[in-house]
Amino acid sequence: MTAVEEGTRIFVDPDDPVFAGHYPGFPILPGLFVVEHVHAAVRDRLPGKRVSAVQRAKFLRPVFPGDTLTITTEFTDDGDGVRVSAVVSKDDGPVAEIKLRYSA
Repeated sequence: MTAVEEGTRIFVDPDDPVFAGHYPGFPILPGLFVVEHVHAAVRDRLPGKRVSAVQRAKFLRPVFPGDTLTITTEFTDDGDGVRVSAVVSKDDGPVAEIKLRYSA
């Protein structure tokens, strides 16, 4: 099984408390939150499965308060699990490439 989904959009709330300390005077969204947004975009497609590995997390550019992210995902069945490859983008280009592995 390989399936591609495009267009999950997420607004980065400027009032999120994470921005108070990351970083004062230059707020950016922590990379872990980008990975969590990818997981949130795909978890309903994979009932009964959990993240078993973050196989890759490459951050290309910062994400700022008020940005809108678009997450494009590709699902690949690898026998005993599912690999999810995601590209996270803003209007002006990609900000991250994330690869997660899900298993039962």
